[in-house]
Amino acid sequence: MVLGTMTVDDLDYIYVVVPTGDNPADRENLTVRQMSDRQFREWVVGLGQHHHVPMLPTLGRLGDESRLNMVNYLIRKGVRIHRLPKAGE
Repeated sequence: MVLGTMTVDDLDYIYVVVPTGDNPADRENLTVRQMSDRQFREWVVGLGQHHHVPMLPTLGRLGDESRLNMVNYLIRKGVRIHRLPKAGE
């Protein structure tokens, strides 16, 4: 499902496939909230680059609000970010 703007609760419904080790075949699905700061930075910057949207992620710890702001920035720039529907949607 594509939304105009995400909320903090939506971070639990946006899944990203991330590598888990040195072998590229080793991957797992994580929500944006579950991702480490490094995993999130690599994903958000890579997604921005793929869509020609410059992203300079904040250094240090990335809390939920920072992650949400970056996700919504990409959405405002026209990047489609999909999330799973919540129960009852």
